[in-house]
Amino acid sequence: MKVLIKYRSMSTSAGLVKSGDIVDLPAKELKRISVTKPNAFEIIEDAKPVKKAAPKKAPAKRKRARKADGTLKADDPSTPNVNEAWEDGKHIN
Repeated sequence: MKVLIKYRSMSTSAGLVKSGDIVDLPAKELKRISVTKPNAFEIIEDAKPVKKAAPKKAPAKRKRARKADGTLKADDPSTPNVNEAWEDGKHIN
């Protein structure tokens, strides 16, 4: 696993490493080091990628239906399943 060394300096299987070095060490060795020096390193690899949520789409703006002369159309009460006052024909509750 790739780790960022935080400890001033220490000897590892990769040789002498200092603070700020990025080295690839076996998990077994990291476990052994963390027993005596728990804050000696920070794992920078093998972290599962965080799946970002898809951005939410803005709701489509509804558009009022208009007559040929440009005035607003009214809803016809005889058709309860269709709202003629809106271009998409959906009813707003």
